[in-house]
Amino acid sequence: MIKLLIFFIFASVLYSSEAIGIGEEQKDQNTTVYSIQLFTFKSLQGAKIFFDKTPQNLKDKAALYKSGDYIVGRYGEESSYEEMKQSLQKIHEAGYADAFVVKTNSFNMKNNKIFTGAGKTKKEITQNKNITPSISKHNKSDLLLKAQRAYQSGDEMGAAFYFEMLLNSGYENQKIKNNLCYLYGKSGAWPQAKELIESERYKGKLIYAYAYGAVESNQDSYYDDMLPYISADDSGRLMMLSGYYFEKRDDMQRALSFYKIAYEKNPNDIYNIFAYARALDIEQNEKAKSLYLEALNKIDASHQLYAIIKKRFNELGE
Repeated sequence: MIKLLIFFIFASVLYSSEAIGIGEEQKDQNTTVYSIQLFTFKSLQGAKIFFDKTPQNLKDKAALYKSGDYIVGRYGEESSYEEMKQSLQKIHEAGYADAFVVKTNSFNMKNNKIFTGAGKTKKEITQNKNITPSISKHNKSDLLLKAQRAYQSGDEMGAAFYFEMLLNSGYENQKIKNNLCYLYGKSGAWPQAKELIESERYKGKLIYAYAYGAVESNQDSYYDDMLPYISADDSGRLMMLSGYYFEKRDDMQRALSFYKIAYEKNPNDIYNIFAYARALDIEQNEKAKSLYLEALNKIDASHQLYAIIKKRFNELGE
């Protein structure tokens, strides 16, 4: 009986970043701090209206900040992530169900603050609607390098923060968006991913990137979040990922049904073929071998799945 072999989709694509000239990294003169992001608005007026409704016990430590093209409401500022995280439950109980901890630095918290509970606002913010901060090519390269290093060190939240900074600066890069949606999936941050996905009207790989991350990290909410999109996906990829979601939960009956539908939706996709063949193989169904052969006939020895499929095909024998 074949075991879970590999999580076999997108890995080489999601984290291959666009070639960017990396300059010498500058030492960060700012202190890393953490805050809780309460909400996001496009306009200062809308953010102020919502901010006015903030409970007074939160408003004393809350303020509005400029973040790229958006106005965000944030609560508190701590040098320790754990200390900031302890306040998160209180924020959720106050009605901010989608609030989350963000990583930034003392410079940004000081210089990007535009409105506080005392009603103080920066004059230049109200006078200029197009206030996206410019980031030089060197700084973009520096942020990308920091994102890559954060991810490689296991700091996925830090990597997501740097990717968000790049996007908020106006740096429109599809691979950065893919990476960010993947990281959102790893942490189960569906509201943040959904906003990014909807901004592109569900085109491209963003929905798959989120789903891949969510299934890889075994997010319980994956299926409920993706349900409206699974059946509408003609590529069969979300069906296949849903099959893997249930396979990881030892529900092979449902897994097999999703793998089968993914194959029927797109029988030319090598990953759909392989997923369905694996599921049948686990169920000791003789049809598995014919599907393995079908897959081998569509690829050559250079494909990443060829050796795995060939080995299993040979093990099944005549």
